[in-house]
Amino acid sequence: MRLEIIFLVILGIFVHKSVSIIGDVPPPTICEIYDPNNCSGSSIEACTTTKACPIDSSHDRPNNCFVLWKEDTPGNVTVTMKGCFTENQACNQSECINVDSATKNNIKFCCCSGSLCNREHKWVPATTPIPDVVPTQAPKTSNEKLIIGLVILVIAAIILTPLTIYLIVKYRHSSFNQIPLNDPEATDSGPSCELMSIKLIEMKAQGRFGTVWKAQMRPEEVAVKIFPMQDKQSWATEMEIFKLPRMKHPNILQFIGADKFPDNGEHKLWLITAYHSNGSLCDYLKSHTVTWPELCKIAESMARGLMHLHEEIPASKTDGLKPAIAHRDFKSKNVLLKDDLTACIADFGLALVFKPGEPCGDTHGQVGTRRYMAPEILEGAINFTRDAFLRIDVYACGLVLWELVSRCTSHGGIVSDYTLPFEIEIGPHPSLEEMQENIVTKKIRPNIQEHWRNHKGLNAICETMEECWDHDAEARLSASCVMERVSQHIKYPSTQLHIETNNPVTHNKDVSDST
Repeated sequence: MRLEIIFLVILGIFVHKSVSIIGDVPPPTICEIYDPNNCSGSSIEACTTTKACPIDSSHDRPNNCFVLWKEDTPGNVTVTMKGCFTENQACNQSECINVDSATKNNIKFCCCSGSLCNREHKWVPATTPIPDVVPTQAPKTSNEKLIIGLVILVIAAIILTPLTIYLIVKYRHSSFNQIPLNDPEATDSGPSCELMSIKLIEMKAQGRFGTVWKAQMRPEEVAVKIFPMQDKQSWATEMEIFKLPRMKHPNILQFIGADKFPDNGEHKLWLITAYHSNGSLCDYLKSHTVTWPELCKIAESMARGLMHLHEEIPASKTDGLKPAIAHRDFKSKNVLLKDDLTACIADFGLALVFKPGEPCGDTHGQVGTRRYMAPEILEGAINFTRDAFLRIDVYACGLVLWELVSRCTSHGGIVSDYTLPFEIEIGPHPSLEEMQENIVTKKIRPNIQEHWRNHKGLNAICETMEECWDHDAEARLSASCVMERVSQHIKYPSTQLHIETNNPVTHNKDVSDST
């Protein structure tokens, strides 16, 4: 340990010496600060203060300033926020000018470099000549000082690289990688430059936790899930899940970023993910049937994603431990289809992370969508252990497999219109009491048509789904077993048949199904 301290002291001396030779660190930028949420005055001027923005440690240069305002009509300007801005490369002008020809909801944003440069702001559309601005430049240094500084840094790197590698390997072996979440209300730096560049195009869905938009983030399309502030916990839970080690997986929805965004005087929480034009499996099955190979592709990739979610992966030299995760709201609405019809799992607002050596904690057992609730949830008899919660996900997975089989064209019979699980038996909006009576007491499960079993592959899938929704939770399959079985079923050949009724239904954008 003493050796490590000595090396760190040497590193500090070398870095301090090299910085002093290359050039002095510039003074911090002074910016005007204004946030209506922290304002008790009667005017903007009364609530506006100044602040020394911290130095950007990665480049030894001061941060910049920004202004966010709304201009409903020419001259009618309402400033909504001022503050420090951390994206140095995006702000190379000394005046705060917005040049976008059109902005959503007339909200405009600009950033600039230089103390108090955000005291004034302008909107100059791209069709109008932009006033000349003088980009700020770092102070020039002599070649001699630069060479000496670089030599010192190279020597320091050669000496301290082995120690750095040792420390990284040592501290990456922690049992669990805690992910610190930034409180969206704790920062006054404003939205990031990337977030400001996103343009919302079309609202695709609206549910209990907010709205989902198709959006453009140059040069690609993305999905933006917008949470109101009262659903901050769901937003934070999803972000925590996405940021866990090794969560990047082909069958888990791709996470891009998250941030806070001002909207009409209120703050909304944004979660940006990959966009998939096919939408959810539920919506896809309403207007499409599936062939046997398509069913196998969707089912296998869906089970593979659930298996990865449930799996605990030990820490390695380069990655932290990935804990087991229970989804707790698994359903066809939360399974998205990519262009090639492989599935990815989404919506982790109710997910539960199982940290090694720690209890489940104070959590509510009866959560999720009623029609997908396992019997033990409906009767309030949950065993609060990791395996118990994972088996609840598998029960719901069995119901989703039933939805897939009900729309498959390979069984030699009529393909009926799409229905949700238990919609025929109980109705479209069952109450909790109706679900308890039918699922727990009568042990009803979705009807398996006799002609489905005419196809050997579909018959094998039916047997798998029955083992998934077994009334005895401990008798259910694991997600990995479901994946292995489905991957073996693809060997069965497809069967062509005449579809007597296959009428598409209207696409329903409502994702607030809580029944």
